[in-house]
Amino acid sequence: MSSRQGTGLFALICGTALVAPSLVACGGDDGTSPADAGSPDARLEGFDQPDDWCPGSDHCAAGDGGRLFVGAAAKIYTPEITETWTDLNGDSEWQSDEPYVDANNNGKFDAYWLFGGGRAANSVKTDLEARALVFREGDTEVALAYLDCTGLFGAGGDIDALVAGAKARVPELDHVIVGSTHAHDAVDTLGLWGATALESGYNAAYNQRVQQAAIDAIVEAAGDLHEAEAHVATQLLLNTPGDPTSLTDQWNKDIRDPVIFDPTLTIVRFARADDPTQTIGTLVNWADHPEMSAFGPDNLQISSHFPHWFRDGVEHGTPSVPPGGADEPGIGGVTVYAQGAVGGQIGSIRGAPVPGPDGTPITESSHEKDQALGVNLARRTLELLRSDETVYTDLPLTYRTVQVAARLDNIGLQVAYLVGILAPHAAVGYDPGQPLGEGNNPWLPFRATYFQIGPVGMVTMPGELHPELWVGGYDCSSWTWGYPCYDDTLPNLPDFDNAPAPPYLRDLVLANPGVEYPMLLGLAHDYFGYIVPAYNYVLDDHNPYLDEADGDHYEETYSLGPDVERHVVHPILQLVAARPGE
Repeated sequence: MSSRQGTGLFALICGTALVAPSLVACGGDDGTSPADAGSPDARLEGFDQPDDWCPGSDHCAAGDGGRLFVGAAAKIYTPEITETWTDLNGDSEWQSDEPYVDANNNGKFDAYWLFGGGRAANSVKTDLEARALVFREGDTEVALAYLDCTGLFGAGGDIDALVAGAKARVPELDHVIVGSTHAHDAVDTLGLWGATALESGYNAAYNQRVQQAAIDAIVEAAGDLHEAEAHVATQLLLNTPGDPTSLTDQWNKDIRDPVIFDPTLTIVRFARADDPTQTIGTLVNWADHPEMSAFGPDNLQISSHFPHWFRDGVEHGTPSVPPGGADEPGIGGVTVYAQGAVGGQIGSIRGAPVPGPDGTPITESSHEKDQALGVNLARRTLELLRSDETVYTDLPLTYRTVQVAARLDNIGLQVAYLVGILAPHAAVGYDPGQPLGEGNNPWLPFRATYFQIGPVGMVTMPGELHPELWVGGYDCSSWTWGYPCYDDTLPNLPDFDNAPAPPYLRDLVLANPGVEYPMLLGLAHDYFGYIVPAYNYVLDDHNPYLDEADGDHYEETYSLGPDVERHVVHPILQLVAARPGE
């Protein structure tokens, strides 16, 4: 989510009684609850071993010597907008006295709501899609799907239902990873942004449509597997390639102090082993908020933002910039954009000068800026694959996964769950018959996965991870790219004396045997908002979570609580470091 949006929900509901027992008490992928949820933190911070891993478990005993098979597919789930409205006051937010088309004559406005609150979609700019890759090596088969959503809930929610549906139709699947691109002008799948702060934007029928599209994409991909080789390329997306002090604002920015982020673009093209000119699918990992059109004019159109233009450009090619040069031909196949560590407002926002079609920078947020960024990213991807790729044919497949839980301390989010504003999510470890508060807060089960294909090591994260928890960078120089690390005139500055010590998550991914290319799969398996590091977690003294603290601390209002690093990141660090079966 993007800064300074949507906090009205918490301001309006802060007086609601926290006693309604409407949270669902159930488990995760396997229907069980995490052991000791809600009791000592030590259990929830770690685990004895993953609850599943392949190869080596009974259902996936052996590999196949690195012989990898890959399938890919994409399915569109864009809704048809039949009930439009007239924005009489020009504020891009529907009010109950503004006219609308009642297409089904039911006497109410059946809108598709967009991020930010009150933004009802009036038309469609680009399609929304579910894109999937399925991998099989020996007895192990894994699906990876990314959907054009702001986020999806996991345990007891849409992702659980999606995974169950995919496994029912493809019994050979051992594991399914589902992530969201974080598109802000996609339809609200979380429930956070309805007509008013106390009305949900959740539409169960639409979310089922999203689930079905993802299931269909996974099924199609699993039914069309081909032996593959991997063509891998990577680059830091800097304004001047190779110059680590040249800034990154032609691509993205970090607008929360401290300025620490990972601008790495990593590309894996899976090509047919019998004809490497034929692309099966391409997995691309980078970190950037898809949101430009949400903050510009004409912002009532459904859009997947730059990922649409990026995926289209990779598959079908891009024109030269400025015009007159050589175009970059596309590579076909199905491109999957996997979102990275976007916490702390990583994105092409706040006047960033993205070069437009003729090379002139576009600074204002708009659909045009979305398109320019997507086309530029696609062209850079195609250039790198043409000039700097490395081919791998030995591609052993492995994963390990675990379900743990994180405590929900955020008062506003607690109320949003209890009054039914948010989409379904399981909760455990609390007494629903007692008022919520210290000692009786719900814990949210979530799943995390470490997944490796040959030299590519991937780890999931259930939300918007602040990048310093991925890369470190607390020296304020190694991951700042020429920007000042922080504004020392602001209150509540980062407390670097209490920053985490290495190794960091990226280090641990790279420590796995054979890994050369680390990926952070953001907003995967679940959506917990911002995963803010404890050293820089500050709440407002008077209205914690409801108001943001002075300085750069908006993200805390959309986080689980001050222990989110401990409850989410620490077990994932242990998962990545685990070596089951050794």
